[in-house]
Amino acid sequence: MATELTTIPVPLGRRSRRLALTSLALWIILGLLIIAPVVSFLLLATSPRLFHQGSQYFTLRYIGEAFQGSTGRGIVDSLWVSLTVSVVAVSIATTLAWLIHRTNLYGRRIWTTLMWLLLIVPTWMMTLGWGDLLQPYGAASFLGVNTHYIYGEFFGPLGIVIVLTTAALPFAYFVVSAGMQGLGSEFEDAARIHGANRWRTLRTVLPIIAPALLSAFAISFAETMSDFGVAFTLGYHAGFPMATFALFNAISNFPANFSVAAVIAIVLILTTIPPIILQSRVMRRRSYAILSGRTRPARRREFRRAGRLGATVGVGMVFVIGLGVPVFGAVAGSFVQNLGIYSSGPVKLTTLFYRQVLNPSIADKGLAAPLWLSNELGIVVATLTGVLSIVLARRLITNVGGWSQRITDVFLLGSVAVPGVVLGVGYIFFYNLAFIANHIIDLYKTLPLLMLALVANSLPGQTRLMAGPIGQVQPSLTEAARVHGASRLRTWRTTSLPLFARVLLWGWLITFTKTIAELAIAQILYPPSQEPASVTIQAYLANFQLGTGTAMTVLTLVEMLGVIGFTLGLYRVLTPKGWRRIGWSGVGS
Repeated sequence: MATELTTIPVPLGRRSRRLALTSLALWIILGLLIIAPVVSFLLLATSPRLFHQGSQYFTLRYIGEAFQGSTGRGIVDSLWVSLTVSVVAVSIATTLAWLIHRTNLYGRRIWTTLMWLLLIVPTWMMTLGWGDLLQPYGAASFLGVNTHYIYGEFFGPLGIVIVLTTAALPFAYFVVSAGMQGLGSEFEDAARIHGANRWRTLRTVLPIIAPALLSAFAISFAETMSDFGVAFTLGYHAGFPMATFALFNAISNFPANFSVAAVIAIVLILTTIPPIILQSRVMRRRSYAILSGRTRPARRREFRRAGRLGATVGVGMVFVIGLGVPVFGAVAGSFVQNLGIYSSGPVKLTTLFYRQVLNPSIADKGLAAPLWLSNELGIVVATLTGVLSIVLARRLITNVGGWSQRITDVFLLGSVAVPGVVLGVGYIFFYNLAFIANHIIDLYKTLPLLMLALVANSLPGQTRLMAGPIGQVQPSLTEAARVHGASRLRTWRTTSLPLFARVLLWGWLITFTKTIAELAIAQILYPPSQEPASVTIQAYLANFQLGTGTAMTVLTLVEMLGVIGFTLGLYRVLTPKGWRRIGWSGVGS
């Protein structure tokens, strides 16, 4: 006897109340994490007296000051550099994603690992590595290579674009790779069957992953606009002002001009709105949900031997330029004495700096305790960010929500463009308010405040990363499970989790590694006597103990790579094989 399956409709009033409560809870979380601290800082642009930074409740004076002189030039420079970097990074990332995951390229797992290493290397270490290699009496000069001309060209706009492109490349690569998870070979085959050549096939297939491409562009643009390490090193020494360095000058000068810094922060946020609007309009014109129960695995394109070797060499050159050169320079700086010093003294190989790190003197602080604290912060922040990003990503990809959804999207991506120093200062201004500290919660100068700021810093980027894969899953998968009597928890565990498991894993690892490398927020908000690893390393570099600081950086990177390898190993051992096949095919584990 056949049994007819029916669904019990949820009363409209109860569903509306549930949606309203969910929206309210999300807005409260976003308000405490991002909106209130950032708005508190931005209010200083026109009302400095609200936070006892001036005598005016309303003024437009600081808006004019922000667009004058080197500050105005820095805003213009940041705009064209960010636009250039985003276009180049997305183009290279799309090419790499297709070559690595859709062809028989040599060493596919190696390239994915190197992309992760490129992601976790902070931009300030990249610039130091390039400097150690190219400067007079540097590592290249020690090897007999004359880098005088290259050194002069690199310390300028060209070097800034190169370093920022390599920094934005992993973000674009992982987002585009995630977008390819449901792109089966049937789309390419259909185009070729109908007579399309390779270029026409590419033009036919790429629009299918338009949400991922637009997300990659938006993240690359926002990350470039908010980067401080390159602006502070290459930009400053080359006389090429950028917006984040102008903002830092406004805050660090005496007396500090927080109002001008707030105007610059507003400009950084406003520049992210056009990519958001473009992505929102494109996604609302049609559905991009292509991952379903009938999706077939993509078939790899088989290159001949010459083509396979040529493609492998091309991919390898990208990593040599973006990763090999700066890492070699940094490692050389940790093993060589008198590197880059204008003196007649000989350049010597030594392990002194590593001995100082592993066996610090009584006066010097070692790396063990700060690195352990950074790992604890990374675990907590990555876990909280993962949970929140799934909820927010599902909200962003839905076709309903109106202005509430759009405003949420603006705040999420807009906060990516806010430098960490702005977010840190915003947390100080908001959570140090007498009303907040005395009547709601007192978090000032505590470790939980630092955790909240790190979650706020990581949440927008990871939400954009999750939006692409989640947007490709057809709702019919979860609806079928619900029709057959599965609860919400069981539906998530048996239907959604296998599809999202790998993207969740990589999102967790991204947040974990970026939390350990984060400097600006940690420098501003770390509690007394609880210094994270990045603050300890920066203290050594600031005290001209460059060798020891660089050795600490190298050890920190090695430790982060060890955590990544251990976590991926656990995932391979503990999860079912089907999860690894159905899950995110954009990266290998």
